[in-house]
Amino acid sequence: MFEDVEEIKPDDGVEQPLKFYYNRENRIARAPQLVKDYYNGKLQPVRGFRIFFTKQNRYIFFALIFFIGATWIYTGLNRTRAGTTLAGVNFELMAFSYEEEVYVSLQMKRSSRSRETAPVNVQAEFFAIDPNGQVGDKRQGQLVYNEGEQYIRTKFTDYDIIRVDVILNAGGYEKELSAEVKR
Repeated sequence: MFEDVEEIKPDDGVEQPLKFYYNRENRIARAPQLVKDYYNGKLQPVRGFRIFFTKQNRYIFFALIFFIGATWIYTGLNRTRAGTTLAGVNFELMAFSYEEEVYVSLQMKRSSRSRETAPVNVQAEFFAIDPNGQVGDKRQGQLVYNEGEQYIRTKFTDYDIIRVDVILNAGGYEKELSAEVKR
């Protein structure tokens, strides 16, 4: 059937140079209209802020706005806020579980933007929150913050505590912090 077809071409030892035929006019003549417009200079790209409203990018732009808005709303409504600044002092609440106990630590450190150096009276009321959202236990803590890094620490017996809330009163300002218990 394929007797007359030569499957293997023998090497004759002479390399033949490749011939490359390139005719720009023929190639552009057979190209789509978009390519012809580009070579003629008619195609001008959309620049600046208007690029978001082109037909191709409009859906991506609106999806980006939607996800930024959803993230912003989620962070605004998120109940767990473990850090704040009151009276020029940064506060950070941490809670973790270890051997049937929940250890809670409220870290205080002077804000780098604060110019105040006066001592700040800090009062903290800690609440252990169970999975039903009920307060399981309550503790008090108090400290006069001077300088550097200082802590108010307490611990709760772990009866399925999932979150620790603290009502913080420092320098006449009040704020509520919340931290998930790390297991």
